[in-house]
Amino acid sequence: MKPEYLQPWERVYPTRDELLVAWSKWFELMSDEWDLFTATVVFKSGGLTPRPARWESEYKTRVIQKIRRAIEPNPKNQDRAIPYEEFFFYEKDDSSFFRISRSHKPHHIHALIPIRKAQVYRFWSTDNSSLQERIRKDIYSIETVQSFLAEPVKTNHTVDWVKYLYKGKQI
Repeated sequence: MKPEYLQPWERVYPTRDELLVAWSKWFELMSDEWDLFTATVVFKSGGLTPRPARWESEYKTRVIQKIRRAIEPNPKNQDRAIPYEEFFFYEKDDSSFFRISRSHKPHHIHALIPIRKAQVYRFWSTDNSSLQERIRKDIYSIETVQSFLAEPVKTNHTVDWVKYLYKGKQI
């Protein structure tokens, strides 16, 4: 018997890597029901002070709402249009080691957005491999959004995207 099971007062938590692999396996397990997309939203901001709650709220109430409305025309079903919309992370001071830029780093959110297979055509255009023009215009109509990038996650690359979203963050 493992020694950690002999001490019931001590909790054994999974490691960071175990959690990341578990998340990616869960997303891949559900791939028969939905297609997974990555999204990066960069916000226009005037201040240097990071206020994650503001930008997370902006993402949840405006950006995700625009996507919900586009993929589910029936208002009664819009709350359930995106199967899991809570997998996003705010960043301000994080940037790539390979990116050489000025000292100002924008407020932005990275997210994984699952879209049901039956509704993907309303979100992603397979003809020109890009976001549907209607959604692009809707998202850019939000005055605080500077840019929006969405891409489909390739098969067996989910773990790479999950690790990228979590880069250096506490779980």
